[in-house]
Amino acid sequence: MRALVTTAVVAPLLAAGLGAAPTAGAQDLTDGGRLGGGSSQLLPDGVTLGSVGGPELSQVESVDLERYAGTWHQVAAIPQPYTLQCTNDTKAEYAVTPQGTVSVKNTCGSAISSDSSIEGEATVRDTDTNASLRVNFGGVPFQDPNGPVNYRVTYLAEDYSLAIVGDPTRSSGFVLSREPELSPEQWSTVRGVIEDRGWWSCAFLTVPMAGGRGDATPLCLLP
Repeated sequence: MRALVTTAVVAPLLAAGLGAAPTAGAQDLTDGGRLGGGSSQLLPDGVTLGSVGGPELSQVESVDLERYAGTWHQVAAIPQPYTLQCTNDTKAEYAVTPQGTVSVKNTCGSAISSDSSIEGEATVRDTDTNASLRVNFGGVPFQDPNGPVNYRVTYLAEDYSLAIVGDPTRSSGFVLSREPELSPEQWSTVRGVIEDRGWWSCAFLTVPMAGGRGDATPLCLLP
């Protein structure tokens, strides 16, 4: 299989009232934090929300797609403008398809509407490693299915319990965990990797979720 998937994104600091709940049957562009890992396709050229500069985001040497599939909790992320309604419990579910792509279902809790979800598909652009991908979601405007890589795995724990991903320019960043709660040692590892890869750790906010942290705190302020 030569495919991988993205994850949901969240803007937990943004309170209800910054946007209206979608009307019945309407397409909601913030639904489910829909473009996790593909955030740069809705931002102007040159915008790098969390980057401190330097070369492109590095990638891991190899990703086993079957092991990567399953459920991930997004425990921290750089908030994105199209995820205003996402407030908590952001998750992604992946499955490798017979066609060699990977399906994705992103979900998040919301304070201004019912729980949100969006489905999409990702294809691998670097078939030697499976670490760089193009992610697209149905019904979202401004997407180019043939566009450049917008999701890169830059850290992956040996046991596939923890991953850090983002856009090659670091305009997005996501911390993914198999469990909703991280140990202090894991948070320390996450912060170290993020800063080593050229992100500003204060741009990442923890994500409130059941069984995990209940706050939205900049990663640089964690003990």
